[in-house]
Amino acid sequence: MPIQSPQIKHTVLNKQLKLAILNLNEFALYANLTDKRTIEKQAALYVIRSVLKDDTIEILYQENGKPYLTNDIKISISHSYDWLTVLFSFNGIEIGVDIEKVRDKILNIKDKYLSKKELQDLKDASIEKYITYWAVKEAVYKAVGKIGLIFEEHIFIENFTYSQNGGKINTFVQDADIKKNYTLHYQVLNEYILVYTDN
Repeated sequence: MPIQSPQIKHTVLNKQLKLAILNLNEFALYANLTDKRTIEKQAALYVIRSVLKDDTIEILYQENGKPYLTNDIKISISHSYDWLTVLFSFNGIEIGVDIEKVRDKILNIKDKYLSKKELQDLKDASIEKYITYWAVKEAVYKAVGKIGLIFEEHIFIENFTYSQNGGKINTFVQDADIKKNYTLHYQVLNEYILVYTDN
């Protein structure tokens, strides 16, 4: 019996933004792949071709590693353990997405990605909130696309009340060349946290 093609979970976030999520284990079985890197790359291509209904699309990469398509659609890709997610923007605005498995290892590097104020804000916070801060900074970094942006020095998060139901987060980026505000959304998916920029 042939293996069914893996289901992509689509979410239309607004007229210009779409999110797609795929289980990497299901995809690996379907595509008969075992190498982790190959699975992630092929899964991203599978999602993008399926969502855009175009089997000729290829993913290209800028010097900074940022993925892009040759059409006007902007994309951002993230994967963590069992899941891959792709964010699509249809109005030309740069976007970022990040998905992270909840693990307490994040506490080992908190000084490397949080400002002094953020460390203070998170003093009694849950692991989930620390992970959300990391994911926010990853998503913003991808949206900005600038090499040399330092998480604890250039990307700042306004403190918020963490909720299992998800919510909105305000951030700003500031370095010598950039000063920009971002609004992000976060969702809790069992033991994963998904964060994406608005547009």
